[in-house]
Order: sequence, then C-alpha cells, then structure tokens
Amino acid sequence: MSQIRVFLRSALPIGVLICLFVPASAVAAGAPAQVTVRVEGLSETKLPPTIVTTITNPVVKDGNSADSCPGTSALGALDLATGGNWSGPWEAKYNQYSIFTIEGETHEFEESASANYFWSFWLNDKDSELGACETELQPGDRVLLFPSCYGTSCPMPEPTPLEIEAPATANVGEATAVTVKQYNTKGEATPAVGASVIGGGAGATTDSQGHATLRFFAAGANTVRVSGAAGGTPAIRTETSICVHNGNDGNCGTTIPGVSIIPKGMPVIPPPTPVQVAIAKGVSNGRHYSRHGAPRILRGLVDPGNDTLRGVRISLQRRNGKHCMVFSGTKEAFVRARCGATRFFSVGAAESFNYLLPAALPPGRYVYDVEAINGAGKPTKLVPGVSHVVFYVQ
Repeated sequence: MSQIRVFLRSALPIGVLICLFVPASAVAAGAPAQVTVRVEGLSETKLPPTIVTTITNPVVKDGNSADSCPGTSALGALDLATGGNWSGPWEAKYNQYSIFTIEGETHEFEESASANYFWSFWLNDKDSELGACETELQPGDRVLLFPSCYGTSCPMPEPTPLEIEAPATANVGEATAVTVKQYNTKGEATPAVGASVIGGGAGATTDSQGHATLRFFAAGANTVRVSGAAGGTPAIRTETSICVHNGNDGNCGTTIPGVSIIPKGMPVIPPPTPVQVAIAKGVSNGRHYSRHGAPRILRGLVDPGNDTLRGVRISLQRRNGKHCMVFSGTKEAFVRARCGATRFFSVGAAESFNYLLPAALPPGRYVYDVEAINGAGKPTKLVPGVSHVVFYVQ
C-alpha cells in the first residue's frame, strides 16, 4: 500500500493515510544534491535516467506561495528533471501536491474505478516510506516513478522495477557482461531471468542468474534497454548508457596512440547512425521441439534507438523433406512456396509483440525471421541467432 503515497485521494482508507503521510510543512528543506530521476509510463519510458542537482527554491505548482514543497525534495528533483512538465493539485488536507500527469501521461485516481492507476514513487530501488514532497534527497539518490494499480481488477502480481549493472564503456566486438536484477517493495533484489537486453546493435536474454553478454558492432554512445522478465513477477523496464570505443580511437576516454592530447579538429569516430534491433523470441535457435512442445506463440522485441519505428513484420518458413511452405498472415495458414522463399507480414508497430499461431506446428525445419522498419522505410538486417532463428519440430 505504500506506493499510494504519491497519489492522494480521499477514497483510500483513512487509517492507512494517517499512517502514510507527514505534512510537508513539518519537513525542513535540505541541502542541494546531485541525484538521478527516471519516469516509466505504462507502455514507454517518459523520462530516461536524468541527472539533476536540486535547488533550495521551493516548488510552487499552482502559483500560490503557500502551496509549496522543498526544492531539495524528490518532487523538486522531478520538477527539475522534467522542466516542470508534470501537474497535479495541491492537497490541503495533507499539505502537499498529488501527481496526476508526468510528461503527458496521466493517472488520476478515480474513486469508482475497480483498477485505479497512480504514480508510484520509489527511492534507491525501494518503495519510498515517504511522499515525494516530504522526501529529502541525498547525493547519489535515485528517484523512480511508474504507474501502480490499486483495486480489485488490477493485474496481479504488480510489476516491480528492473535495474541493470553494466560497465560504462565497452570495446567493439568484445564480450560485454551485464547483470539484471528485479527488486521488491522492500528493496530486496533477485536475478531477473529471461529479461531482454537490447541496444546499440546488440541483443541478449538474461540467464538464470540474471547475466547476459552483449557484443557491440560500432563505436559510439548507446542506450541499452531492459524489459520483461520471463516466468516471474512482471517488470518495470530500465535502461543504461554504454560508451563503445574501437580500440584506442579517442572515444570513451581512450587515447589515440602517439597522441597525448587530441588536437582540436582531429576526427574522432562519431556515434553511429541510430539503428533498430529486432529480436525473435518464443523459440530458441537450433532447438528441437516435440510435436506437443512446439511453440504456439511467436514473440519479438524491437529497439528503435532514436529512430522512428514504422512497423514490425515477421516470416515463418517450413521445410519437410523436399516440400517447402511459408506462413501467410492473411490466410493464417501455410502455403506452398519455393524453398528459401520468405513472406513477411505485419504484426503492428509496437516495440514488443506476440503472435498466436492458429494451430500446433507440424514436423519440419522452421526459419523464423523478424524485421523492424525504420522511419525511412528500410528494414533491419537479419542477424543469425537473433532475428533469424532456425528450429525443428519432430
């Protein structure tokens, strides 16, 4: 229930509210601190990890100087990180602001709804014991807000946040190890199993210990995104930045051989053109399935980077002996085709998708391909074992 303290409404049990809230007027302003703020929406990241240094100026959202929160509070950090792009009314009863909208996404607690979404506030991978207005921040603190649900029709179990541990830099082509953990409301971490880690042309799925290995194809600054842990508690996605260099190319703090200081104007490999990464999921590359254990749901993930995602399409080919077929998305059935032929069909334009096959797959050798279409109408290249997966049904 502690997630509710960011979002105040009289519909909540009064006994709970009395225990959860301290009037903002009773909280003394602290000292400025450098902190990180992140906001995750229901379907997308609203604010990536953003470093700000809090200030002592109070937050007065409604123009009434009497309605203020300390600028050094978590709400003050949110105000700075979003450039004031949040809104919510002053709750006189509790002497602080409710948060209804952040970066254009609104979750306003509705008394009559059976599933009430509100902005949950976590601090340092733990459900905060105080509200955003009354939480004074310390240097290095990490603020996270994301939608939670209160009511009889809420998804259960509720999703909890992921965090990724990754090096700040990596070398082109070399194995880069990352670890993904999932936290509960008490701040206890467990390995995130089956989480998808994609970005910068690299992609992988975490193992039973939450570990994954990435290999980057080009130098530059890359955003690595993490989503969805399989078979466990639903997850709130996360991301991090990894600077990739190609040996001693002058990127990421490396030094070009023979050059102690890079002269002004000396070329340094620029960040790569934003790329989209497509990952085929739901099947394992090279795996042999029994007839009864064959996959019925084809899944996939796409990382659009900084590009526009115009669409996602898939192809499923089948070969049994000398006979070859491709799956038709319009007929929802396999049709005869020459061996090696593909027939892509659209599965929408979302960054993740699930496609339910109409029937169990018969025996054969299958090739499952996933392509993302960028803003210029160009598809991503198929990568063996990542977006080009071969499997068998016996």
